[in-house]
Amino acid sequence: MTDRPKRKGCRGCLLVALLAVLAVAAFYGPVVKDFWDRGILQTYLFPQKKRAYSGDSMANLKAQHTAMMLYHESEGQFPEASGWMDAISNYLRTADMDKEQSLKKLKRPDLANAPDAYGYAMNDAAGAKYKDDIPNPAQTPLTFESRDTAWNAHGDPKTAPKGSQAVSVEGGILRL
Repeated sequence: MTDRPKRKGCRGCLLVALLAVLAVAAFYGPVVKDFWDRGILQTYLFPQKKRAYSGDSMANLKAQHTAMMLYHESEGQFPEASGWMDAISNYLRTADMDKEQSLKKLKRPDLANAPDAYGYAMNDAAGAKYKDDIPNPAQTPLTFESRDTAWNAHGDPKTAPKGSQAVSVEGGILRL
């Protein structure tokens, strides 16, 4: 039997490959960690099932208030009363909910089966105003249950049906 000559360059190749892997990990590691911490990678690696929205009128009013405040923070004022639903509809959506489900937050539960009927209105007194310019924000309705069921309905909360609920500028639930 003849002995084969040993390869001399093999250890050097392994060392270079190992160093290359470590260099790539050191370079891209912080970026990958940042994507992981922000949840970007989880979205693609572990997609979540979209959930259906079911909430009562109080939950809808609170969601509307949250969306209004996000809009207010972004734009520096509340939306125009004549286009408030258009303005806040994107702010109602969450990562685990599709757009159709998030729009249910603008529809009164008793009108769920009525197409093109929503049942919430924005107070004209709050339209296009900065929140600190509204007197008595704890008692001033921002959005309220309304007789008007049109998209982007707006008006005076005094015309709402007796016993209707509203959300104040500060976020509290009011009985009208």
